[in-house]
Amino acid sequence: MMGIRFTLLNFYPEDFLDLTPHEFYTSLFMGFRVDMITLFTFSALFILLLLFVKKTQTRAIIGLIWAAVLNTIFILSFSDVLYYDYIHRHISNEIFNLGEDWDIIIGMAFGSMLFYTLAALFLSAAFLYGVYKIFAHELDDCISGKKLLVTAFLVTALLFLGIRNNLGGKSFGSSDAYAVNKVSSGNLALNGFFTIYRTAKQSNKHTLMKLDKALTITQEAMHSQNAPFIDKEYPLVRAYSANEKPKYNVVIVLLESFGAEHLDGFTHYKELGVTPYFKKLSNEGLKFTNFYSNGYRSIFGITSIFTGLTIPYGFQYLGKGLELSKLSYLGKVAQENGYSTLAMQAGNKRSYRVDAVSTLAGFSEYYGAEDMPNVETVDEGRTPLTGTYDFNMLDFYHKKLNAMKEPFMGFAFTDTTHSDFYLPSARFERYPHDLKNYNGSLNAYIYTDNAIERFMESVKNEPWFERTIFIFTSDHGSGDALNPIAREHRPDDKALASIEHFRIPLIIYAPKIFKPEVIETLGSHNDIFPTIIDMLGLKAEISTMGSSLFDKDIQKRFVYFFAGNLIGLITDGGYIKYNFKNIVESSTDTNKTQELKELLFAVDTAEAGLLQKNKWAK
Repeated sequence: MMGIRFTLLNFYPEDFLDLTPHEFYTSLFMGFRVDMITLFTFSALFILLLLFVKKTQTRAIIGLIWAAVLNTIFILSFSDVLYYDYIHRHISNEIFNLGEDWDIIIGMAFGSMLFYTLAALFLSAAFLYGVYKIFAHELDDCISGKKLLVTAFLVTALLFLGIRNNLGGKSFGSSDAYAVNKVSSGNLALNGFFTIYRTAKQSNKHTLMKLDKALTITQEAMHSQNAPFIDKEYPLVRAYSANEKPKYNVVIVLLESFGAEHLDGFTHYKELGVTPYFKKLSNEGLKFTNFYSNGYRSIFGITSIFTGLTIPYGFQYLGKGLELSKLSYLGKVAQENGYSTLAMQAGNKRSYRVDAVSTLAGFSEYYGAEDMPNVETVDEGRTPLTGTYDFNMLDFYHKKLNAMKEPFMGFAFTDTTHSDFYLPSARFERYPHDLKNYNGSLNAYIYTDNAIERFMESVKNEPWFERTIFIFTSDHGSGDALNPIAREHRPDDKALASIEHFRIPLIIYAPKIFKPEVIETLGSHNDIFPTIIDMLGLKAEISTMGSSLFDKDIQKRFVYFFAGNLIGLITDGGYIKYNFKNIVESSTDTNKTQELKELLFAVDTAEAGLLQKNKWAK
């Protein structure tokens, strides 16, 4: 287990550079404790059984089952090291939702991860066989009588102490793994299996503040005369009044893993020239440079765009249980205001359950990769294992929009920039191509940028183009622009704060409607829903944890995000991350941190409390 931890260190060294030597070794010691708890918890029963069972064949079976359990722990913990590359934290209870994405997982396991898959299968077989052979040997001698009872008592006591790992108070928990209040300390100390089983049954942690106080603080922050709160029974429902604005069409394109730190026109690092057309679009439209995701997985971004809320810690996403509470839905509001609606994704139809999610959200038509003909030029042997290439979807999107009755609202989610980075042609491979690493992602950006260009230049010829607002954003950030491979392209750039991994682009493009402008207003996925309502002048009564990006009357803008065992808040004054015990990262001084902490506690409690009471929306 410690070897897996050092593999994590070796793969992602820059994530731990903020630890002093003392903090580093203290965090490693915490990691030793976490591993002890993990192994003792899942070994205790087998150890005690083996003290008392004498029959050789029975002992061999017990030993084999024990080995299978340990093998599962090792495989999941090492898989977590590979998964860490995508979100820069340990996996948690979202693993129980990955069953929806088996096509993607299998594709990666036998694609870019093939070496690891084969190695895991070989080592697992060798480990299980070796343990079975050890326990299949007959015992030369067995302890019994009082000696056995004393041994059993001592072993039980040691196992109990190892599992509890605390002599007083509550037993050791995830938040105790932070040797110091830094995210990197917790990431070093924790292991993937520990975070999975400790979050399998989430307790209600959303009692950081009294609900009434939380609602008051949240309402004060979000107050606007343009969208007043209207119902005491549903405290966060706001009313948007219909006005005489033209009912423009809306075309949303959600881009897979388009983290701002990698993109021309948005990155604070050296530009690499991988998204020149996307940069051109941003310069010709409304370019939002201070925009963030509310989560770290695609379905979290989709949920936030469709409903305007951050998935609270311990809650399921839309399509897996969140919809059991009454929610406001973007597509339904559009339909109520006379819009035709359409949704699609370049992934397979059931991937992320976007088919069910789109229907819930009020999109009357839905399509997946299986519905889309291949119009992309594909070199021999380059068909993707899952989904379809982005231009296939965008061309299909174009044709479906042509057939829709105006006004219409469309939503499309790309796929090619998701690892594994399969590309249709070698002509997009400017860098040495790899299905998994940073060079592969850069080549994928080049391809998707080209697909966007072909899509946009073709729709400019349509009669509905001048009446249409295009919205481009990303589902979440992606990787690290200064990881060891990426640093080869940016040797002189300095690392930015970790919150940069949450920053994503937002472009609102309508050259006949909006003049080009760079907008620094703080925003997130949660703001897209109310922004669309505001732009179109629609009548709606909705609850969102966001506000229109054009509303100048908002008292205090914030981004409330969820990241596994952390929640966090970004304001114009800085950001904090909280692990339900301590602030583990902050960009502000003590006084400002306390102010952000109060607002974070209020927002988290208000959202979770109203969802639990089913008082979020009417």
